[in-house]
Amino acid sequence: MMRRRSLYALLLLTLIPTDSAWSDAPPAKGEGIRAYLDRQDFPARVKSVTVTADSIQIQGDSLTAPDGTELFLAEIRPHEDVTDPPEGRYLRAFAIKEEHGSFTHTTQRVLPIYDQIYSKWAVIARSATDDKAPDLLLSSAVYPTDLSAAAEWPDLKPAVSKTKKGVGGIHPDPKLFPDLAELGVGHITHNIILSSLLRQKAGPDTIPHKYAGRTYHFAKSGVAVIDRVTEFAKANNIIVSAIILVPNVKDRDSWAGRILTHPDADPEGIYSMANVATFEGVNHYAATMRFLAQRYAQPDAPYGRITHWIIHNEVDSGWVWTNAGAKSPHAYLDDYGKSMRIAYHAVRSYDPNAKVFISLTHHWTTSHKPKDPKFYQPRQLLSLLNRYGKVEGDFEWGLAYHPYPQSLFQPRTWEDKDARNDFDTPYITFKNIEVLDRWMRQAPFLYRGEKVRTIMLSEQGFHTDKKKRIESERNQAAALAYAWKKIAKIDSIEAFQYHRWIDHEREGGLNLGLWTVKPGTITLPAEKKLSWSIFQALDTKRESETIEFAKEIIGIADWSEITMKATL
Repeated sequence: MMRRRSLYALLLLTLIPTDSAWSDAPPAKGEGIRAYLDRQDFPARVKSVTVTADSIQIQGDSLTAPDGTELFLAEIRPHEDVTDPPEGRYLRAFAIKEEHGSFTHTTQRVLPIYDQIYSKWAVIARSATDDKAPDLLLSSAVYPTDLSAAAEWPDLKPAVSKTKKGVGGIHPDPKLFPDLAELGVGHITHNIILSSLLRQKAGPDTIPHKYAGRTYHFAKSGVAVIDRVTEFAKANNIIVSAIILVPNVKDRDSWAGRILTHPDADPEGIYSMANVATFEGVNHYAATMRFLAQRYAQPDAPYGRITHWIIHNEVDSGWVWTNAGAKSPHAYLDDYGKSMRIAYHAVRSYDPNAKVFISLTHHWTTSHKPKDPKFYQPRQLLSLLNRYGKVEGDFEWGLAYHPYPQSLFQPRTWEDKDARNDFDTPYITFKNIEVLDRWMRQAPFLYRGEKVRTIMLSEQGFHTDKKKRIESERNQAAALAYAWKKIAKIDSIEAFQYHRWIDHEREGGLNLGLWTVKPGTITLPAEKKLSWSIFQALDTKRESETIEFAKEIIGIADWSEITMKATL
C-alpha cells in the first residue's frame, strides 16, 4: 500500500521544472501545467468518458486509497485549473466504488445552467478526516472521448468539396457573390465575431436559444449576415469554414467585456481568447457555439451549413490576434485548448463530422517577434496541443495554416531563404509546404493513432506593388500557380483559401487581392488583376495552358522540379 506521505512527495517532485528553456516564462501556472503534461507515473487512470444525450459515463482504473484517504472522481470544469484547485480542493467530486480495481460512474449530463459535456474527469484522493487537507491528483483529467451518441443528427454526412480551391476575406454583399461562382471556388472562410451575435437581453431583434436550463439571445442582424454567406454557399456547393473571433473589449465593466473577453487579455490585442476563465464566460461561449452549430448543421440545411470551425486567429501571434495576457506557452495553450474543446463539443453535439482547427502563421521554429515571450513558435504550440490530446483524451482537431511568403511583401515565395527542407526550418511557406505534410503524418500526430489530421491553408496571399503593377501582377499570378501546383497532390491539404478576394485599404499596405479595391470603400472591387483569370483556371481543363507562363518567371522547365522531396 502506498503511504500518503510518499504520494505527496511524488506529487511535489513532479512540480519541479526540468526544462531550463522556460526560465523566462511566468512561473506558477505554466510550470504546474508543464509538469502535469510531462508526468508519466500517475497511479490511477480514467480510461474513457462517454456522452449520450442524457448521461455521461466515466470508466477507469484506480488503486487502493492511500492511508487516511478515500478515492473520489473529480469533475473539473473549463474555468477551473486542474493543477491548482481553489484552496487545494476540487469543487465537485464523487466517491468511487471499485470492483476488481476498476470503476464506472454514470451521472446526469445536463445540470441546472451547465452541461457536463465540457468537463473533464480525474481520480483524486481526499482526506477522510481533515476537511482542509488538499486533494491529491492521482490521474490525468480526461475529457469525453466518445461523442458518437451525443450528436443531435448522427446521420449527417461529411461535406465534400468539388475542389481545394477557395478564397477568404468574403465581403457579405450578395451582389458580389456571383463572382465567387464564376471563379469556381469550393471553399470560403467567413469571420464570425461573437460580439455581433450575443446579446444580454431578449428583444424584438433577437433570437432565443435554450441551453442547459437558460435562454440566451442572439442578434438577428448578425445572424442575417452569416445566413447570406451560408445560403449562397449551399446553393453553389461551397464548404464554409467559420473563423471564430472574440472581441477584446477594453471596458471590462461592461456586460460584453465581462462575458466575452478573457479576463487576462491585455487591451493591446485586437482580439481576445475566448473567456474560458469564468463560469459565466464558459457558459456564454458554449451557448454561442451551440447556437451556431444548431443553426448551421441541420440535415436539410435551411440556412446553409458550416462544417469547419477555425478557433480564433493566428494563435502563435496571440498577443495581437488571440490575446490572453503574457503567459508561458504551456499556460497559454492550456487556455486555448479549453477554447477548442468547448467549441468541439458544442459543434459535435449536432454534427458528428464537424471539425475544429488551430490557426497558425507561416513561422515554424521562430515567431513573429523571436525575442518577445508574448509570441510563440507554431511547432511548439502544435506539439503542446498534441500532448494535451495524449494526456486528456484525443479529439479531431485540424490545422488551419497560413503559409505566406517569408516576407509578405515579396510574392516570389520560391526564393524564400529560410524555408528549409527539414523539421527545424524557421518558416514553412509554399516553398517547403511538404515539410508541414510530413510533420502531420508522423505517427504521434495522427488522430487516434490512425488518421492524418486535416490541413487547411486558410489564409495566404501574394502582394502586388501599385508602383510596379505589370511586373508585380505577373509575379503574383506566377506565385498563385506555384502554390497550387505545390499543394494539388498533397492529400492531407483539404483546402486552399486564397487571401484576399479583394484588396483591403487597411491591411498594412498589403495588396493581396484578386481584385484591386475601389478607393475609399475599404474592400469593394475595382478591377480584376491578372491573378483573377489564373485563379479561375486552376483545377479546370484550362489550367495547364493558362499557367504555362509561370515556369519562366519561377525558373523551371517542368512543374515536377518544384516538389521538395524528403531527405534521409
